[in-house]
Amino acid sequence: MSPLKKLRIELLQRLLAVAFGLGLVVVNIIRIFNVPITIDETGYNKGDAYLTLILEKAGHANNHVFHSLLRKFFVETFGENLFFLRFDSLVAQVIYLIFSWRVSAYLFKKNWWPLCSFVVLNIASPFLFNFWGLSRGYGLSLGCLMVSVYYVLQYVDNKRLPDLSLAYAGGILAAYSNFSLLNYFVSLAAVVTLHNLFFQRRADAPKYISREIVVSVIASMLLALLVISPITYIYRNGELSFMGSSGFVEDTIKSLISWGLSWPGLSESQIVRCLQWFVVIISLIISVYWLARGLHRRLKNRDADLSLLHGVVLSLLLVLPALALMLQHALFGINYITDRAALFFIPLFFLCLLYTLSTFRKPWNIASTVVAAALMLLLSYNFIQKTDLRSTLLWWFDADDLYVLDRIAKKSESRPGKIRIHVFWIFSPAMAYDIRKMYPDKLLPPESDHDTMPGTDTTFDYYYVASSDKEDSLNKHYQRDTSFLCGGSILFKKK
Repeated sequence: MSPLKKLRIELLQRLLAVAFGLGLVVVNIIRIFNVPITIDETGYNKGDAYLTLILEKAGHANNHVFHSLLRKFFVETFGENLFFLRFDSLVAQVIYLIFSWRVSAYLFKKNWWPLCSFVVLNIASPFLFNFWGLSRGYGLSLGCLMVSVYYVLQYVDNKRLPDLSLAYAGGILAAYSNFSLLNYFVSLAAVVTLHNLFFQRRADAPKYISREIVVSVIASMLLALLVISPITYIYRNGELSFMGSSGFVEDTIKSLISWGLSWPGLSESQIVRCLQWFVVIISLIISVYWLARGLHRRLKNRDADLSLLHGVVLSLLLVLPALALMLQHALFGINYITDRAALFFIPLFFLCLLYTLSTFRKPWNIASTVVAAALMLLLSYNFIQKTDLRSTLLWWFDADDLYVLDRIAKKSESRPGKIRIHVFWIFSPAMAYDIRKMYPDKLLPPESDHDTMPGTDTTFDYYYVASSDKEDSLNKHYQRDTSFLCGGSILFKKK
């Protein structure tokens, strides 16, 4: 291929990547404004000082510390509304877009592979996409993860200390945004410390190894300083006992496939079971392939070339966190992370898979290109089908909150005083926030009581209950007004 044609293809890919990325940002901003606040986003407290968030003595796992600190800053600076509650996640999406392109352009040299990788990394999981527009720390951790991956790849190539520092900075902030990425940080430290020792035989390797050990120790100490206090309180509060205890494949991998692809209803289906073992087998084959090649060259006293070194690094970053999870479960009984806490495995898996496919040579290169293109198209179709502009998968039950409140407010316009509402407990936190922000003079904060039979207390003007709740006790004094959530919840109005 002529240099001019290659340049044109590269320019076209960049333009398409920019257009695609801007499109995803627009979709995310629409979601930020359209998706009502969800139950897990309502924990923001104006009175919490920065030090309170950092120490996390309450022991709540939902305090993703770096996200909580940024959220406090943006809300106090620009005002408390949904956009600025979720603004750091939007920033994280932009960072992820930029660095997923930089990683793809750096790793892939064949025609159209950079664009294919960029698209896959950004549409592989509709569930992951949800978190770019929610006030949670998961999106922020993935943005920082991609920064770290980019700079560790740069470092193994050029051995520049600033790249190593930025790789660790990304890893530290990723773990500070979501503690499950401590498993990634440990893997990063292992890769940085050992890649020269096992896969290269440079004359100046001792100098690099000693420098890498020093930087790794400093970075680990800094991260420990940040996370020891909150993790200690979270552990004491028993919030690490959630998630899964059946095994890494059964808990982590299966939940990543069913939730990551937005197929939670198919979690026990045969297709998900086949896919979970397919992912495990493919990951093992890829990892053994790269590690065996690297060790073979090392035994022959030959340095790994850059392509081989990239394959080794990517496979270790994928496999070592899984081994860390298994080890900590065996030693300390810490349960396996699932769905949203394990999302970082998704970009690591697809990066490793696509990079391996891109290195195939004739006669397999055509087949690998077809596989990559088919994967991109299938994932794109699933992403389009599963992306919802007005609700979010995990907290689907909050999707109609604003419609419920708007209906109550409009039907009660002529009534004096504030309207009293009793709600099923799961609706209470989000509705309390919405009422405080939009209907403070019209509606009282919702009340929720697990022990009281719906309808027993007839002083409420409305009951908003799950359809599975008892209706018999409501029918005497209340009448059905409207169904929401496709019949999953019902608004009752006093007769």
